Amino acid sequence: MTEIKIPVKEIREGLTKLIIPRDYLKKIHFFNPRVELSRDMTILVLNTLNPKDWIVCDVLAGIGARGIRIAKECRVKKVFLNDISEDNIPLMRKNISLNLLKNKVNIINRDANQILSDNIRLFDYIDIDPWGSPSYYFDSVARAIKRKGFIGFSATDTAALCGTSPITCLRRYGIESYKTDFFKELGLRILIANAALTFGKWSFSFKPLLSYASEHYFRVFAEVEKGKSIASKTLEQNLGYVNYCSKCLWRKIDEEPIIKCEFCDSKTKVIGKIWTGKIEELKFLQTCLEELIQTNWLKTENKIKNLISLLKNETIPFYYDVHRICQKNKFEIPKFEILQQKLRDKGNVAERTHFSYKGIKTDLSLKEMIETISEF
Repeated sequence: MTEIKIPVKEIREGLTKLIIPRDYLKKIHFFNPRVELSRDMTILVLNTLNPKDWIVCDVLAGIGARGIRIAKECRVKKVFLNDISEDNIPLMRKNISLNLLKNKVNIINRDANQILSDNIRLFDYIDIDPWGSPSYYFDSVARAIKRKGFIGFSATDTAALCGTSPITCLRRYGIESYKTDFFKELGLRILIANAALTFGKWSFSFKPLLSYASEHYFRVFAEVEKGKSIASKTLEQNLGYVNYCSKCLWRKIDEEPIIKCEFCDSKTKVIGKIWTGKIEELKFLQTCLEELIQTNWLKTENKIKNLISLLKNETIPFYYDVHRICQKNKFEIPKFEILQQKLRDKGNVAERTHFSYKGIKTDLSLKEMIETISEF
């Protein structure tokens, strides 16, 4: 066994002991303790899906933290840990040994796209947690996933997705983003659209189960299923254009581009096609909360509860940034609880969003929203 030649320390996440570098934020042996929520959520989602006899691939494993936790804490048959860097292999081996997982975990030291392309229809679940964009791996994942399987992926290139670098977004995801007042949700929906279109190319449908934005990353868990008709139906029903006016903050989802704002007659920015369908499955979220009671070893349990309670509100695309509306119209910022009640009194949806503490989701028009805030 190759010796570990760097200073290390032992930590614990969930039920798993992990040997990590003392200098854990260096790219060569990268480990981010701030992303424990993401790893905990992965454990919860997989256990909710009841992955008995599953074969799992953590294809960009780094030191192996996520994949080893899956092997230790989830009801899976086998986990493959892959990373192209030889420097990470000794840490993987140490962590496998530390958690008595030698018969359950295999280590691979190859390019991610190669290992996926060489294992056609092998994996029940594939996890992609890259530096930057996961889009470089979607085609290979479509080759390696079973005819009905599950994927989890992260994106850390949020600047491109959220409109700070529109051309970079176009190059990576095939969609030109734009800076809006609902930029986090826009970025997440562009990411999902790219995944759905890529899997659709391989005749897979794409069904988001749980999606969220947290700190510097987006995270999506989805079910994919082979079949031309269901793949075509998925894209037909869930893609559309976002027509947006930066002058007045009007927005509208439509099957066709709208070049003129219906509120102030200004020229609009047309974004898309992006994913306009559901980004959460409400029944699945509820089942996750029930599973969380049984998965009582996660340190981020309270954060997960709070997050899922907000994810249940994400049924309507795109939130209003109340502060931006007030700024545009020279209104005092109202108390959110009172504003929500006023919106609900009109017989419409009014819910907070996990994307922004300044945001509210409602099916009211911009005109109705402005009129309601003006009453304060």
